[in-house]
Amino acid sequence: MKKLFLTLAIVAGAYGLSSAQTTNKLVVKITNIQSAKGDVGVSVSNSEETFLGKPFVSKAKSAKKGEMTFEFEVPNGDYTVRVMHDENKNGELDSNFMGIPTEPYGISMDGKSMFGPPSYEDALFVIADKNVKLTIKID
Repeated sequence: MKKLFLTLAIVAGAYGLSSAQTTNKLVVKITNIQSAKGDVGVSVSNSEETFLGKPFVSKAKSAKKGEMTFEFEVPNGDYTVRVMHDENKNGELDSNFMGIPTEPYGISMDGKSMFGPPSYEDALFVIADKNVKLTIKID
């Protein structure tokens, strides 16, 4: 029995059927950064449940006026990206009394909405065995 499992494992590996996942480089270029105040954060989500919640992976750097680039290694899958310029470094996207953001932000695929956050589908993109470069303009 052990021989059978070992043989199957060797054959699967030889034909590329191993459980190792391919990773791809996701490069997120943020443009229109108006000041060097605070931090710029990028959150990458890999499901509808994590779209506006806890991300799959995230990074933050001190803000730099103009453009910034973030790189991630991610497996094949469906993704969304949120970008926030946290000018006052409080760790959240500030908004006014009507819930409209008062700090610059952006969403992958230019996902925008008139009222409330954009839908998951409007921000979704797929990574499948290729590197992807996104440019997100924050407003």
